[in-house]
Amino acid sequence: MNKRHFITAGLTALALSVTGILAPVSSAEAQGMQDRLTAGQARNARDAGDTISANRAISIVRGRYPGADVLQAQMHRGASPRWVVTILTRDGRRINVSVDARTGAIL
Repeated sequence: MNKRHFITAGLTALALSVTGILAPVSSAEAQGMQDRLTAGQARNARDAGDTISANRAISIVRGRYPGADVLQAQMHRGASPRWVVTILTRDGRRINVSVDARTGAIL
């Protein structure tokens, strides 16, 4: 392997480890990933009228936490599906807010 290939291989491995592709996933993380719906699955549930949209869940959370920055929203499945909206409050706290995906109530 010449020097250029060695450097390219090293940079690729570094990039993969930084992005988490090479990092092992714990069983708790794997269970958490199985619990989440993909964007398409969440959209299908909303279109079927079973759940509120991500935008509605975010709006509800913003009403409770004015001025907070929304970092992400993920729908979790289960007997009671819920949106987990991650926010950064004005005072710098990172909070996960659970919203009932059927009723819109903050849990």
